[in-house]
Amino acid sequence: MKKYGVLKAVVVLQAICMIVLSVAVIVKLSPFSDDSDKHDPDSETKAQAGDTPSESDHARSEGIAAMVGGFPITAAELAEQLKRQYGDNVLRTMMVHKAIDLEAEAQQLSLSSEEEERELAAMMDGYDNEDVFYEVMKEQLGMTKSDVEEDVKYRLLLEKIAILTVNLSEAEIENYIASHSEQFSDRLRLHIQWIVTDTKKEADEVLDKLSDGDSFEQLALEYSKDANTSNAGGDLGLIDSDDPFYDAGMLEEASRLQTGESTGPIKVPEGYAVIRVMERQKTEGLTGHVLYDTARKELALSKAKPLNEIEDDLLKKYNAEITP
Repeated sequence: MKKYGVLKAVVVLQAICMIVLSVAVIVKLSPFSDDSDKHDPDSETKAQAGDTPSESDHARSEGIAAMVGGFPITAAELAEQLKRQYGDNVLRTMMVHKAIDLEAEAQQLSLSSEEEERELAAMMDGYDNEDVFYEVMKEQLGMTKSDVEEDVKYRLLLEKIAILTVNLSEAEIENYIASHSEQFSDRLRLHIQWIVTDTKKEADEVLDKLSDGDSFEQLALEYSKDANTSNAGGDLGLIDSDDPFYDAGMLEEASRLQTGESTGPIKVPEGYAVIRVMERQKTEGLTGHVLYDTARKELALSKAKPLNEIEDDLLKKYNAEITP
């Protein structure tokens, strides 16, 4: 699944969480909630002492979610705003999930842990590691690990439903694998730092200082003409070894290095580069049944109805309707 698709899906899930939260706020703040009826051991003491209820007690009794400049924002207003902003999308998502559950049960479809783990791994592609991926989801979208896993579950089940009626021959699948060999082959990614200089002489000076034990990060700050990376130690991040947006000669040199090794000068369009490989990540290509299943699924999905139309079909099949 592409990152855009991931973000779109988790935003919807985030909206669900926001509406659930608003409901919780209403229940908590409502004067009719059970909590308001519970005995406060200090209430009698306060009453006997003649104390008046605090502002927070008053806010709770009035169902106030926040105060700004002395003016209240009520829990009901919060719920109405969330419903108006996200309600239609959230309700459709909940209805689709229920329809997927019903169809998966009817068709006896299920997911293996291997399928879910493989999909999650594909989603994490491009992030430094699993922890970073979930941290980004949490910080930028407020989504937990379980939220993302739930999205994966329903999307994979929907894809299985979509391709139920797609028939493919062995020859079609084998031809698809052959024509997409790069997609399924081994993959090397390199975490690279670089220092770009105007002249070869400057690059040689950098190499000499590295040999003397000088810091690569400090040398990047002093020598590199690449303003985008010099302040960050020349860090280019993780790059595919065949990334077309970087100089092919530089990547070829980098692919020969082991972690921590440096080389140069390398002639690049920007000048002369000294590079260091900070990390190598090699992903094994798909083989066996995983390769076959992946190719079959991708090819079948390309021939199947769009997933949003499958959702519509499921809602119609199970008589989904929004009640007034």
